[in-house]
Formats: sequence, C-alpha cells, structure tokens
Amino acid sequence: MYSLNRRLTLSLAASLVLFFLAQTVMIGREVETLTEQNLLSRLKHDQEALLTALNWQPPDRPVIEPLRIPEIYQRPFSGHYYQIDVAGMTMHSRSLWDEQLPVQHEEIARDIEGPVGQRLLLLTQSVTLHGQTVKICTAEDISHIEATTSSFQRHLLLFAAAAVLALLVLQGWLVQNGLKPLQRIRNQLSQLEKGEIDRVTITTPSEIMPLVEEINRLVQLIRMRLDRSRHALGDLAHALKTPLSVAGQIIQRQADTPDVAELRQQLKNIEHRIDRELARARTAGRAPGGNWADPSADLNDLTRMLNRIFPAKEITLNLSGMATVVADREDMLEVFGNLLENGCKWARTQVRCTVRHELGELVINVEDDGPGIDDAAGELLLQRGVRLDESTPGHGLGLSIVNEIVEAYDGTITLGRSAELHGLCVTMTLPQP
Repeated sequence: MYSLNRRLTLSLAASLVLFFLAQTVMIGREVETLTEQNLLSRLKHDQEALLTALNWQPPDRPVIEPLRIPEIYQRPFSGHYYQIDVAGMTMHSRSLWDEQLPVQHEEIARDIEGPVGQRLLLLTQSVTLHGQTVKICTAEDISHIEATTSSFQRHLLLFAAAAVLALLVLQGWLVQNGLKPLQRIRNQLSQLEKGEIDRVTITTPSEIMPLVEEINRLVQLIRMRLDRSRHALGDLAHALKTPLSVAGQIIQRQADTPDVAELRQQLKNIEHRIDRELARARTAGRAPGGNWADPSADLNDLTRMLNRIFPAKEITLNLSGMATVVADREDMLEVFGNLLENGCKWARTQVRCTVRHELGELVINVEDDGPGIDDAAGELLLQRGVRLDESTPGHGLGLSIVNEIVEAYDGTITLGRSAELHGLCVTMTLPQP
C-alpha cells in the first residue's frame, strides 16, 4: 500500500530539485556571460584610451604618453595588461614587467595563462594608423571573478536547498489538511459499521463528494437487500410455524410415550430455532459484539444434550482459563454446537474440545478420532452446502455457518488432522480485546 502523501511529496521534491538545479545553472551561466561582456567592454574602452595615448608620426618612433594611461597598468602584476605591436616594435604595460602576452589569433581568448599563474581574458584588435597596422591587446585577470561566480552559485544552491525544504514542509502541511476530509469519512464509516449512523453526512470538497455519494448509494443498496433477506426469512419462518403448530396440537393428543416426548422436544427445538433466526434477522447487519458471561455452564449443558443424542460418543471439554468471552452468546453456542455435533457424527468414540487464551486471542480446537479429511478438502468443507459423504445425515451447512460467524468476528478457521486422535481437527482463533 503506497502513501498518497509520500507520493505527492516525492513528486514535488523531484520537480523542485530539477527546477532549482536548472535555474542555478542558467543563472550561473548568465552571470558569467554578463560579467564577461562587461570585462570585454572595459577592455575595449582601455584599447581606445591606449590608441589615444599613442603618440606616433612616421618615421618617428612610436611613444606611449604615460600620463594618459590608467594607473592600474603601471603596477607590476596588477592583473591588467596591454601590449601594442606597431612599426616592428612591441610596447607593453609596466604591469607585465619583463613578460609578454601570449600570441593569439582569435579576437577574444578566454582562460589564457598569464603572469604568476593568473588566468586572463584577452581581447585583440587590429587598426590601421598612418597606413600601417597597429595590433593592440588588452587582458585582465579573471581568477577572482571565477571565484566570485562560484561562490555566488554555491550560495544560490544553498538558497535552493532551503527553498526546497521549506516548500516540502508547506506541501506536507497542505496535503495533511487536504486529506482531513478522507479521515473524517473514515471515522464516519467506522460509525456506520457500528450502526451509530445510517449514512455519511460530512461536507467534503467537490472532488471527494462523488465518492461520498457512491458510498451512501452502496449503503442504501446493501440495506435494501438486507431488508429483503429479512423479509424472506421472516416469511419462511411464519410459513413453517403454522404446520408446526398443527403438528404440535396433534402430538398433544397422542399418548404420552418416549417417542412422543422426543418428538415434542424436537418440535420445541425447531420453534426455538425459528424464533432465534428471526431475532438474528432483525439484528442482521449490526457489528458482532457482546459478552459470553458463563461459557463453561453453557458448554456443559450443550455437552449433556449431545451425550443424550450420541450416547456412544465420549465428549471431553478442556476449558482452562475460560471465564468470559467477548462475543455474542448465541453466536458462540452456534459455533460450538455445530462443531461438537459434527465431531459426534464422524467420531468413532471420542470428541475433544479445548479452549485457551493465547496472545490476546481465543483459540478453540475441536478434534475427533474419525476418518478425518484430506488437506485439499479443508477449504471445500467450509463452503455452504458442501458434504463429502452423502450417507451421513445433514445439509452441509454446519461448518459454513461456523465459518461465516468466525469471519464476522475477524477470526480464522482451519481444518486439518488431529495429531493425537488422528481424525478431523478444527482450529479457530477469535480476537479478544
């Protein structure tokens, strides 16, 4: 399961990092370009000033008037240099001392090695003066400019990193607030599951409102189907009650024999079961809950009843530490009744039921010494109406009903072979808060 918040945050982080990196590179290049253009403009202006300071009338020897030269060209290795080639002579600035500028054929030369390891930007220009070519070169040390540009880019990257972090924090806050309606929907769905409300009623943004409407529509559809199921079960129960009542009246008129007494008891059990199913239908759709206050007494009564029905089978109960069970009493009697009755049907002589608390769960084992089942048949038996042996009485609903009840309590049920009795072993776990 992926997190929408994490996904949005990572997407925004990647976008911002790419954006700020591209911006830093572009701004750095623009700064370098603007700086270079400013330097070239200054070097060209210095060349014009040097041409003005050149005093030359052929056939006299050319001379540079020192008072008309900027002072920075007079200091040794100042980082500002010039060199003039005219009439077979080379004149250079005092700042070059005894060195010369390297010969370059391009008008603009970048990152040229100069005096004392300096890196130079060199501008070369040729003009015609008195019918002769004058070649003039001016250069400036750009080492400090490169260092300043690098420092500027580092500061820009730090600012970008801080901006990314700030925007990610802001994005996280906005996403958390934007997802609050979903959390409120989740809370109301929990209330809906518990039966505290009958529909989701919170106000949500327009993007989420269709989801809320679909949830309410689905709840309404499930409620309608549940009502139809209740009505159908009620109609069936009422339809059975009339013939059962007639049968009961006929039995009342019969002589009091053991068979008549047994038949009378079975009719009472059927009526009780019908009343119970009607009650279950009225409460269908509610979350399972309740407390089973005295499970030991109820299970002992259930065992005594089964002993009368299956007198040849020995039922053993081991209910260590089973004081109170957080579950509905009728649901649990349905579970144990089905499992013990199923064990009695298939057992040769023994049925054993063990209940224990283990790590916040109620663990129930019901095993017998019957023929057992194959591993592949385990899941098949939990399906409604499935029976592996048609010769044994029953409708194949017992284990499927148990499975439905266990699933309603978020429990698990597994079928296997008993390690001691070698028959079927049904293991269930029910969470206990």
